[in-house]
Amino acid sequence: MSRYNSAINRNTPSVSVLDNRRLNIRTLEYLRTQADETNSRELLTRHEFNTQGFQVKSTDPRRYKNQSGSNFTRTFNLAGNTLREENIDAGRTITLNDIEGRPVLTINATGIRQTHHYESNTLPGRLLAVTELIQKNEKTTERLIWANNTETEKNQNLAGQCIRHYDTAGLAQLESLSLTGAALSQSRQLIADDQEADWRGDDENSWRTKLNDNIFTTQNKTNAIGALLTQIDAKGNIQRLAYDVAGQLKGSWLTLKGQSEKVIVQSITWSAAGQKLREEHGNGVITEYTYEPETQRLINITTRRTKDSTKPLQDLRYEYDPVGNVINIRNDAEATRFWRNQKIVPANAYSYDSLYQLIKATGREMANIGQQGSQLPPLITPLPTDDNTYTNYTRTYTYDDSGNLIQIRHSAPASNNNYTTDITISNRNNRGVLSSLTNDPNLVDTFFDAGGHQTSLLSGQSLNWTPRGELQQVSQNGNTSHERYRYDSDGMRLLKINEQQTPNATQQQRVTYLPGLELHTTQSGANITENLQVITVGQAGRAQVRVLHWEKGQPTGIDNDQIRYSYDNLTHSSELELDIHGEIISWEEYYPYGGTAVWAARNQIEASYKTIRYSGKERDATGLYYYGYRYYQPWVGRWLSADPAGTVDGLNLYRMVRNNPMTGIDEDGRIFKTVATGALGVGGMAYELYKYKNQQVEKPQMPSPASESYGDQQVSKITQKASALKENYSPIQQMAHNIAGRKEAAEHLAQGQIPGAQAIKEGASLVAAAGEFAAAGNVGELNKTELTKAAGTDAINNFSLTFEGIKKVFKAGAATATVTPEKLEELQKATDDLKEVATDTLITGASLGATVGATLDTAATVVPHPVAKVAFKSLSLAWKVTGVVHTAEELSELAEKHKDLVSNELGQELKREVTEANQIRRGTILSKVREHGLIR
Repeated sequence: MSRYNSAINRNTPSVSVLDNRRLNIRTLEYLRTQADETNSRELLTRHEFNTQGFQVKSTDPRRYKNQSGSNFTRTFNLAGNTLREENIDAGRTITLNDIEGRPVLTINATGIRQTHHYESNTLPGRLLAVTELIQKNEKTTERLIWANNTETEKNQNLAGQCIRHYDTAGLAQLESLSLTGAALSQSRQLIADDQEADWRGDDENSWRTKLNDNIFTTQNKTNAIGALLTQIDAKGNIQRLAYDVAGQLKGSWLTLKGQSEKVIVQSITWSAAGQKLREEHGNGVITEYTYEPETQRLINITTRRTKDSTKPLQDLRYEYDPVGNVINIRNDAEATRFWRNQKIVPANAYSYDSLYQLIKATGREMANIGQQGSQLPPLITPLPTDDNTYTNYTRTYTYDDSGNLIQIRHSAPASNNNYTTDITISNRNNRGVLSSLTNDPNLVDTFFDAGGHQTSLLSGQSLNWTPRGELQQVSQNGNTSHERYRYDSDGMRLLKINEQQTPNATQQQRVTYLPGLELHTTQSGANITENLQVITVGQAGRAQVRVLHWEKGQPTGIDNDQIRYSYDNLTHSSELELDIHGEIISWEEYYPYGGTAVWAARNQIEASYKTIRYSGKERDATGLYYYGYRYYQPWVGRWLSADPAGTVDGLNLYRMVRNNPMTGIDEDGRIFKTVATGALGVGGMAYELYKYKNQQVEKPQMPSPASESYGDQQVSKITQKASALKENYSPIQQMAHNIAGRKEAAEHLAQGQIPGAQAIKEGASLVAAAGEFAAAGNVGELNKTELTKAAGTDAINNFSLTFEGIKKVFKAGAATATVTPEKLEELQKATDDLKEVATDTLITGASLGATVGATLDTAATVVPHPVAKVAFKSLSLAWKVTGVVHTAEELSELAEKHKDLVSNELGQELKREVTEANQIRRGTILSKVREHGLIR
């Protein structure tokens, strides 16, 4: 087992150099892979900002040392929107917005011109169409049809909603919404295989000729707060969910069409902090969780049958270093084995460098596994396995100064399975390929297009991409065999087709992805040989549950309607599969970056139907894992394309989970997330806000949750605007002036807009400052007299202006129907609330939730409940990324107590005092934040 060695981190501080505007222009880190203090490398990262304070350049240590230029350069307009970005990994992107901040024209690195078309100024300004110009060929790839306000549409809560969306996958239709904005009935009709998405003209009937005849309809039922209660999928299977009084899942059931209901989750017990303590599933299996009291990190997962509680099926025990990196994993349910003078313990140990990059891993693997590649290793069958099945291995990982994984050295002496995987990195960027493709760094870019999408997977395998940067097809050169994909407007995969050419016919396997359902079809020529439904049970507790129902072509060796419970580990990787009786179907263990180290099952047929593996993602026939926004190569430890979210996880857009795959995960291919609950503390809030603000701006999609039609349109609009405002804003590096007063909110409302965009942006600034302060600050340092004085100034200056702004609303008529006399009275009372703002609990880290809540609750003081709901949605979303645990009741109380925190004078004064205190003890704060594993 690995022991934590603090010597490797001794005297390796992270030093930041700030300019006179307090912007971080240099970061110095010390990289050490051994305990010897003389064996350290200095890594210097450089940042440049323009006169407005926007970051225009960044240079990583490798490029700084070689003097080879910046990783990216950006050009901004006066409003702070990015006009042009040159990124060495992702290429050049040009973006033009209109006066409302909406995207109008985008030109990506491959030269594709995408144009957004909106309603005229006399209408709400909703998106109508998206066109794409590819070379000289223009296509209309999206058309959005919005509902009017007929009685039928109003009865289904559809007035003002997007009810038909023709996109890159076909047609999505919305038939009914709940009062909370949840979709009650929606359908999907895919485009025909021989058609491309091009919805030109105004004849909707001609568009429909491009579609398949099959219409897949999903129906939902929700409770009063919008939580899903039942779902009827496109094949008539019914899923049912139940919740406790806190809104946590407590049980789930499944009814296959024409059959009786089956229990999936019998019960779930939660802690007061919202952590899962115990689950009982419908197969008679119980999973229990144990957390470390001091850090709340998960330290034990035990899975056992109720009928045989003394012998666990899985007993995973985790150990962490002080900052939350996983250093040991042991499975006490497995026996220690002996083979060829080895003691083979069912355990893994991990070591990290001073930047918390994984540099060494030990564990067990199959004795006959061979070198890891794109294909799965040989299957061990039947279960149980013999002692000579396993052997010990050691892996070491080497990185360059840009964070590129450049070598994996594998050693298993007892089985003579020793090999090295080398990755060649371009000398111009962070693009890289296996050295079997090229050893020359000057040639690496020939395996990528201008947008940073890899065009060759392995020797003889070519990759094609859509104009939007989605993997379209993987094909074998000189062979008609291939696998191709279709995606919707969100970039989510809806169809996978694998074709293999045989001497007699073409073998085709199709997978259609629908809500709660996958439709698998296999055909030879025109003859369908297999028709399989895979029902994916949502929110099934820890286990992912997949039910296999054959309509045709059920193979021998596997039951129809088989229920497969897949039990995961800390990184959500599927390890143990059990059937409805709690018997083992399969067992799988993984190398740190995702390759399979152990693969055993009770028979070959059942094993072939396992598709969800590493990190809980689907593994394709190509060996790639599909994450949502990107594909991942586990045998190389790199993404197949540049990060679509940009530099949210660093300047290297191909690096996998910051080179720390045992402590972090990536849920959709865009943003790193730690798996150790206690690894993120209050001191790390600023970093989390920085990641959150960098998420891509998304256009309104269907269905769009809202309380009513008009409010929904504005919610979608303001969400885009808030994201756009935050796009180039870093809470750590830049503290914008706080101008989110009531006056601006009232003026927004007078113009028919939901207030809150600026409040969200400025609130992030204040929360970031308070987050840093909470790491090492003391309330006594702050001048509460000045804070109280600032609150009084707000009461005098802002309140009267706000009241005048409300009057403008009535005159303008933009939202007259939504403003009530009661709300005006509530607004008048807000003056008195200001007197209580500058209290000790306002500023301390314990009440940091109040800061978030009050910031986003500002909108609620101006508009009545139905529309103000967006503020609370934003509050919930922002709070989730902070990593701080509070109950909903605590948040509500804190937000109510300090609802007017974000006001002009007070916000500026508080932020000024807090940031000054932060600068005085910058070193202590950085130490605290580093302690939580957020910076190195």
